[in-house]
Amino acid sequence: MTRPPEHHRSAFDAAPLLTLTDSDRAPLTGRRSVLRTWGRTRWGTAAAAALLAAAALVFANGAFDGASVAAALGASVLVVAGSASLGLLIGSFVSAPIGAEATVCDIRGPLFGLMGLMLATSQSRSSLLVQMFAGLPLDAIRFAVQPAVGVAAVALMVAALAGRLRLERSALSDPARAEACATCTALFPGRR
Repeated sequence: MTRPPEHHRSAFDAAPLLTLTDSDRAPLTGRRSVLRTWGRTRWGTAAAAALLAAAALVFANGAFDGASVAAALGASVLVVAGSASLGLLIGSFVSAPIGAEATVCDIRGPLFGLMGLMLATSQSRSSLLVQMFAGLPLDAIRFAVQPAVGVAAVALMVAALAGRLRLERSALSDPARAEACATCTALFPGRR
């Protein structure tokens, strides 16, 4: 059998122009190193989600309506920290690598965290948190209960974000041994 002439060679027989070895990639040493791999879409989604969450907390919830200076400062810290962690968490759901896809179970952290932030930043006298702790003086609710609920909500979202980034790091560093949940329903089915 004769070989075809050189100009009829298959394109698949050509040597690659650029090959990346494992040493060419920056090692994923921590959870924050995964954030360096995010593209514009993920960062844009995270920023949009953070802005929407902050707007919902400030305008729809009345986080600063009739608040004292101390309550307004506490609410602003919770709004900034909570909306930033919620934005990063939502950004981690979009275009996740294979093995770290978002599942329905993953939305528990942002959902409960945002509900906690809504309770913690509401300044209304008829808010759910004020009604739940009706036996306490209003100042005790404003300066003890609401900050505790807010810190717990932010901690819940930060823990969920840490779990998502850990899962993503393991999927990027070793795709064959990624720890994706096999029993959970995919949040975006059919994308892959």
